[in-house]
Amino acid sequence: MNLPAKARNWSLMANYADKSLMRNAVASKISEIIGLEFSPAEKFVDVVLNGEYIGNYTVSDHKDVREFRVDVEEQDATITALPYLSGGYLIEIDGFAGGRSRPWFRTNQGMPVSIRYPDNEFGPKVNPEQIKYITDFTQRFENALFSSTFKDPDLGYRALVDTTSLINWYIGSELTGNSDAFWSTYLYKRRNIDKFFFGPMWDYDIAFNNDYRLGEATEKMMRDHAHHPRTWIQQLWKDEWFRNAVYRRWMQLVENEQIIAKLNGFIDETATLIDESQKQNFQRWNILSYRVYLEQVLFNTYNEYVTYLKSYLKRRSEFLTRSFTSDKPEDPPAPFVVEDFYYMILNVRTNNAIQVQNQSNDVNANLDLWAPQEGNNYQQWMILPLDGKKFQIINRNTGLAITGNGRGTNLIQTNPDSTNAAQLWTINPVLTGNIYGIINQKSKYSINNSGGSSQNGTAVIEYDERITESKNQQWYFRKTEQIEETAIRQPATNRLFVYVSGDVLHVNNLTGNNVISIYTLSGQLVSTVKTGDAQFNCTLNQGSYILTVRGENNHSKIIIAK
Repeated sequence: MNLPAKARNWSLMANYADKSLMRNAVASKISEIIGLEFSPAEKFVDVVLNGEYIGNYTVSDHKDVREFRVDVEEQDATITALPYLSGGYLIEIDGFAGGRSRPWFRTNQGMPVSIRYPDNEFGPKVNPEQIKYITDFTQRFENALFSSTFKDPDLGYRALVDTTSLINWYIGSELTGNSDAFWSTYLYKRRNIDKFFFGPMWDYDIAFNNDYRLGEATEKMMRDHAHHPRTWIQQLWKDEWFRNAVYRRWMQLVENEQIIAKLNGFIDETATLIDESQKQNFQRWNILSYRVYLEQVLFNTYNEYVTYLKSYLKRRSEFLTRSFTSDKPEDPPAPFVVEDFYYMILNVRTNNAIQVQNQSNDVNANLDLWAPQEGNNYQQWMILPLDGKKFQIINRNTGLAITGNGRGTNLIQTNPDSTNAAQLWTINPVLTGNIYGIINQKSKYSINNSGGSSQNGTAVIEYDERITESKNQQWYFRKTEQIEETAIRQPATNRLFVYVSGDVLHVNNLTGNNVISIYTLSGQLVSTVKTGDAQFNCTLNQGSYILTVRGENNHSKIIIAK
C-alpha cells in the first residue's frame, strides 16, 4: 500500500465507535504537523472476509521498533552492559499495566509503566539488566521532576527530556482532547542519550469530544479532566518555563502554520476519499444514530459527524488560545548568557557534540559531530562575547575559531579575528527554551547537523535558518569545566580573555590602543608591542611569565603559565 515501513506486522482497525471514521487519521495528521518524529500511517481500506463485506477499516503502523516507526536502536536479550544497555527502549505509561503479560513496574509516584520494547509482541524478550536500566532511568526522570530544583534547566527534569517532543506531544494531547492522553502515554529512549522522547500519538477513536464520561469537554483541559494518572503533567504545569514554552509553540502553530486550516482541508479531502466506502459501511452497520461505545454526540447522517469534527477543532483551538494565553508567564525565554566555562555544543536531534574533525590542529580543518566524550578538548569551546549580542566560539585545544564557510559546506576552524563576520555568531533562544540556534553574522545561515544524521563524523554545516522548526539547527550548551581566572578585570565591559593553546598565547577582546608586555618571572622583558587590534597573539616557550596590558580601556597585570 506504499506505506513507509517495510514490516510484517500492521494494525487493522475498525473505527466502530467513531462515526466520522477518521479521528485516528486526523490525530496522525496533527502529529505530522506539530513535528513528532513518528506519525502512524493511516490507509483507509474496505475489508472483505471470506467473500463477505465487513466494513471500512484503517491500516496503520504497529507500535514497534524499526525504521520509519519508533526508530531507536534495536537490542536483544544478550545485551547486559553499557553502552548498548542504554537504548533503545519504548515504554508506555499504561493504565492497564499489570493486567497484561508484558513486564511492567510502578514508579515512586505511582505511575504504572509497561515495557513495550524490548519484549514487544514481535521483538526480542527483555532481560533483568534491561528491566533494571529502564526502571532506574524512569525513576531518575521522575525524581528530577518532583525535586525541589525541578524548574532548574540543569538539575531538574529538562536535563532528562527532549523538550521539543514533550511540548509538541502535550499540545497534541490537548488539541485532540484525548481523554486517554495520560492513561496511555508513550516514551522512548535512544542509546547514549540520557533523555526521554515523547511519542508516538496512538489510539484516538474516543478523542475529539467522543467520550461521554467527561461530559461536554470542548472547553476542558485534559491535564485537569482526562483519565488518571495525571501526576506528571500536573507537576510539569507548575513550571513557568513549561507553560511559556507551550504558549509560544501553540501560537506558532495557529498563527504561522495555520494548523486548523490544514486540518480542515485534510478532513474535507478524507471525507471525499472515503465517501463511497462510508456509505457501504453504514449500510452494513446501521449504527449512525445509536451509541455503540462512549459517543458524546449522535447524529443521523455521516456528513453531520464530519461537520461536527471540524466545528470541534475550531472551538477547541479558540479555547486553547485563551487558556494558554491566560496561563503563560510574562517573561520571554531568557537569552543565552555566557559564563566562565568551556562548553560542549550538543545537537538536540542526536545529542552529538561539535568537534574538530580528526582532532586536527590545522587552520581550515573541518568540524563534524561525534558522540560526547568527557575530557576531549576538541569537543570543548570557549565562547567569547564581543558586544553582548555576537560571540566568537574558540576551540579549547586548538585556539582556533568556528568559521562559516558557505551554504551547505563544512564549518571550519580559522585563526581568531573579531573583524571577520564569518566568525561572529548570534545565539538565539528557540521557542521551547534552554535550546538555541546559532546564526552566522556574515551569511545569516544557521549551524546545522547535515541531514539530521546521528552517525559519528557527520558534517556540521551552514544552512538556511529554520531554528524554530528544525532539530538539526537546535543546540544545547553543556558546561564542562570552569575557565581559570586569568586577568584583573576592570570594568566588566572591558573583560580580557587570555588563554594558551599549543605554543601560542592569545589575548582577546582588547579595546582602544594598548601596550602589551611580557616578562619572565625574574623581570626580564621578553616582548612588547603596541597594538590597536582587538586581538594579540604571540609564540612563547614553555614556562611562566608576567603579562601586562596598559591602555585606554584596559589596565591588567597577570601571571600566566604554559
